[in-house]
Amino acid sequence: MDYQKTLDKITQSLPDRGELETIGKVTAIGLATYIVSKKLYDAYVGPLSHVPSSFYAKFFTISKGSLDKPAGTIFAKYLAFSDQYGDVTKLGPSTLLISDKDMIKQVLQQDDLQKGAIYDLFQKNGIDTTFSTRSKTLHKQLRRLVSPAFSIKYLNSLEEHMHDVLETLMDKIDDKVVASSPEQGQQVAEVDIWKLFQHTALDIIGTTAFGQTFNMIKTESHPVPDTISEEMRWSSWVVAHPYLTKILTLGRPIKSNPVILKFMMKTIEDRISSGERRNDILQILLDTKKLEDPKDRLSDISIITETILFLIAGSETTSNTLGFAIIELLRHPDVLAKLRAEIDTLEFPTSDRALFDHDQLKSLPYLNAVINETLRMDAVAAAGIERQADKDVTLGGRLFVPKGTAVICNVYHAHLNEKYWPNARSFEPERWLPETAAATGIKPDMDAFYPFSVGSRNCVGKNFAIMEMRLVLATLIKRFDLSPIPDEMEQAKEVRHFVTLTVANNSFNVMVRRRQ
Repeated sequence: MDYQKTLDKITQSLPDRGELETIGKVTAIGLATYIVSKKLYDAYVGPLSHVPSSFYAKFFTISKGSLDKPAGTIFAKYLAFSDQYGDVTKLGPSTLLISDKDMIKQVLQQDDLQKGAIYDLFQKNGIDTTFSTRSKTLHKQLRRLVSPAFSIKYLNSLEEHMHDVLETLMDKIDDKVVASSPEQGQQVAEVDIWKLFQHTALDIIGTTAFGQTFNMIKTESHPVPDTISEEMRWSSWVVAHPYLTKILTLGRPIKSNPVILKFMMKTIEDRISSGERRNDILQILLDTKKLEDPKDRLSDISIITETILFLIAGSETTSNTLGFAIIELLRHPDVLAKLRAEIDTLEFPTSDRALFDHDQLKSLPYLNAVINETLRMDAVAAAGIERQADKDVTLGGRLFVPKGTAVICNVYHAHLNEKYWPNARSFEPERWLPETAAATGIKPDMDAFYPFSVGSRNCVGKNFAIMEMRLVLATLIKRFDLSPIPDEMEQAKEVRHFVTLTVANNSFNVMVRRRQ
């Protein structure tokens, strides 16, 4: 075959430069026409065209990065959008922000819509966890494997470990009071209660999850929690800048930090080599290696990623809720007085250890009311819970949502909506008491209350968190008097949302004295 002749024929058949320019222009015009037509269709004719929104959001998606300025304030923008446009609004042609309680329940529970694409960025080492996976099948499998670690019976066995950490916390506060200078005949210490709660939660999850405390209360530092704290900040940046994250990582899986990886690998190796069985979450995960079905056996790297997930999910969320509870109690001294009076009806069960048993606390109505009201007012998931329609659905019997639409459930707005909660933006624990419902005929609207999400993807550690909050809050108030510092109370009004809701300073100081 004469390759040169063949090449000449091909060259002669190609359009000349002028023709190429014409083709390029026609293609560009056609593409531009399609894009403009699509934008106009979405804005004025499409299935979501009637949903109220800003003019910009009719045509373009409002990026999270543009909303999250200053960093950590996207939750406040979502709250403002829902206040302005109503319970259903758009953040873009195919992105909904909903705070209608029935629609939220339908999305999260009844229709159980798939997690949004943003969760892919939470994978570590290319491995899905119970939190990050978008696959309903995989989530069901993983959830079945880890659920035994959070059963009521199993949690009761962890109370002893919580008591050990709680005793260390009380000793730490007491030492600070003893070392302080007397004020009006009493020793009073200034204590960063926010940091102490963070350290307490980390020590509790450390000892209950994989059998060793980080000693954060005593030392205030440990490479693993310190590294995880940095990664949590990175995670919040990832959520706000998903496309930029993909560019920076070149689309490759995000790896676990080597500090965390090394620590966890050694922890697993030590546990296996010792032959010791310990009553903790790590043991339950390790036991999957002996299951008959190979699909149910977790690899070391899967165990590591799941354990890190528990560490993150079980520390800052719980500690920050405790911190906000103290802030709310100091803002409302009458509430603090009522709570103290209820707690004072109880005595510590043993004389050698000034700690409550959880069984004493779980039925205290006002303690539970304070915790619930804090979870309502200062929602853990204030920046919303994101899902994606994996099928065409009709929300609330009136809103057709096509497959592929992103749906952000604005639970923070639902928690603060006057339609569901009288005096919604006031801290009123009484709303949770049975006698209030009997007197007013108004019960708490549990369908508008999502502190731990709902449905198949709800928080597996809910009972663990509530148990920890009851123990810490009741013991602290029984043993110490807390009083506000005016400057700290003012600064606490500045709130941010990174992985969860937090005070902007990540610090909150109070004055503490021993109770008389």
